[in-house]
Amino acid sequence: MVVDHPFSIQNGSGDPVRGNLRFQDDGRRKPLILICHGFNTNKDWGPFPYCGEFLADSGFATIVFDFSHNGVGEEPGRFTEYSRFSKNTPGKELEDIQAVLDAVSDGLIGKECVDNTRIGMAGHSRGAGMSVLTAAADSRIRAIVLWSTVAVFLRLNDEERRRWVEKGYHPLRYGNQRTMLRYDISVLNDLEENRTRYDLEQGSRRLSVPALFLHGDSDEIVPLEETLLLYRQGKSRRDLQIIKGADHTYGTEHPFRGTTPPLTTMLQLTKQWFEQYLENKTT
Repeated sequence: MVVDHPFSIQNGSGDPVRGNLRFQDDGRRKPLILICHGFNTNKDWGPFPYCGEFLADSGFATIVFDFSHNGVGEEPGRFTEYSRFSKNTPGKELEDIQAVLDAVSDGLIGKECVDNTRIGMAGHSRGAGMSVLTAAADSRIRAIVLWSTVAVFLRLNDEERRRWVEKGYHPLRYGNQRTMLRYDISVLNDLEENRTRYDLEQGSRRLSVPALFLHGDSDEIVPLEETLLLYRQGKSRRDLQIIKGADHTYGTEHPFRGTTPPLTTMLQLTKQWFEQYLENKTT
């Protein structure tokens, strides 16, 4: 039986990072899979809780967490933190990941059930990009799986950039959000000042851990070409699987209505990859 332990920690800047640790409570230490959600979603959106439960039921410990500036506050799944969201950057998300990894390493999360020498990461879309950057720089990550990864964070043409600078913010409309979202000018400044740090092609070339690239052939949000671009970088052990009939969220939506054939395929491939490269032999 999978148990679910919610947690709340702080990152280095004092921002709250909330998540759920899931595992089979059998007294054994397990490899950990850290799961990163994508843009304008959260740990409770759509299939993310199910992904954590599926992999925990398969013998792993899993952490699915909210990035501190994803717009969700203390109430799970509810978008209320518009000001925080407006200042979200890749650097903030990397800081959040670092906080979670440090809490695991220090025994603040999962002390009794996690083998912190066997940690993997899985991420969706923008969260997959964060997984690339983290795994390229942090030796604690031993394997990654990328679900429909982006290949670039700054997606602007010259006119959009000019308007962002002129107005001081960039308007966003995503999904079923009723309120127009926006990114502050500080986000643009951060993206431009850290182009090298956030370069996903370079990050993929620096990878030394096994990486599995998964993408749907019917993805209407992030083109398959972005996964192909990153897959072709570097010489680390890597594999590519294109999932037939899968869109960006593998046939799922929010609220989650149950698994789908593309999601089942994605999770089975993810499970097999981590079983191979995290040596899933519970002790």
